[in-house]
Amino acid sequence: MSSIYLLDCTLRDGGYVNNWTFGAEAILQIKTGLERAGVDIIELGFVRDEAANQARSVFSSGRDLYSRFGQAPQKAVYSAMIEASEPADCYPVSSLGTPDESGIDLIRVCIWKRLAKEHLSYCRAVGALGYRISVQPTAVGQYSLAEFIELLKRANEWRPYSFYVVDTWGTQSPSQICRYLECAERYLGDDVKIGYHGHNNKMQALSCVQAALDMKLSHDLCIDASVMGMGRGAGNLQTEVVMDFLNERANKRYQPLEATALYIRYLRQFYEKSPWGYSLYHYLSAQYNCSQDFATYFKEQSYSEAEFKLFLDSLQPSEKIVFRADFVEARRNQLGF
Repeated sequence: MSSIYLLDCTLRDGGYVNNWTFGAEAILQIKTGLERAGVDIIELGFVRDEAANQARSVFSSGRDLYSRFGQAPQKAVYSAMIEASEPADCYPVSSLGTPDESGIDLIRVCIWKRLAKEHLSYCRAVGALGYRISVQPTAVGQYSLAEFIELLKRANEWRPYSFYVVDTWGTQSPSQICRYLECAERYLGDDVKIGYHGHNNKMQALSCVQAALDMKLSHDLCIDASVMGMGRGAGNLQTEVVMDFLNERANKRYQPLEATALYIRYLRQFYEKSPWGYSLYHYLSAQYNCSQDFATYFKEQSYSEAEFKLFLDSLQPSEKIVFRADFVEARRNQLGF
């Protein structure tokens, strides 16, 4: 393995907890604290086609990003994410501006399986502006190895900055993650970084990182985490925990206490209001290989774990991917509870 990079996505993935409303000052201080902690890549939030709001880590345009952060000193690589959507609804590339106009140099783009071809074309359009591009196929467990290899080959034609194994639903064991990493190692060019983004539905995200390091990949490896695992449902790999691990295993020099200070000062209030972390609901959603949004809904509505399991038993594969509250309630009525 050439190099290991730690990406913190607190301001992006953590925003599912608080609707990205960290507060204008907190957003700046979290960025600064992550720099002090030695984070290699800092994800500042989402780019979306909506009105600018200084209190939220959601950015309306490249100009909006620049107005808040300016041309950030290169203490880290700075990134933002664009979500997958129907092609007609994708964020307009013309609004993004160039890296000089936004002040960041990496854009991560989510890829939906059923729209992979269209979303890869969108990635190339964003890359044509001068950005480094990270390809993020959501819910990797949906892909057979053959399907994943085909996606790798398509992306590798234009050499993105990185290509990720994204365990959106927290379903994958270390051995399963390694199978996808082996494919990436084989089919990506040497200059393309391999990424891992894990969720803790089965409390295995750190074990997956350990397995990835044990593989001794020849490619650079990017590892995603968030402070205290802040994220929807079961949450993410914890930044402070993986910092300790990488300091010991990979001779890194991260400062985990800087990350914990951010939780104490800026994030604890959100945990106290809407706690994230392991629950039997989210474990079950991973076991049934479905969106964890179902688990969150049943938990928040105080429906029992037993009811949730009966509901999961009723689902067809095509019904596991997209959460809709009206569908859940209709199915619950059909099941008689």
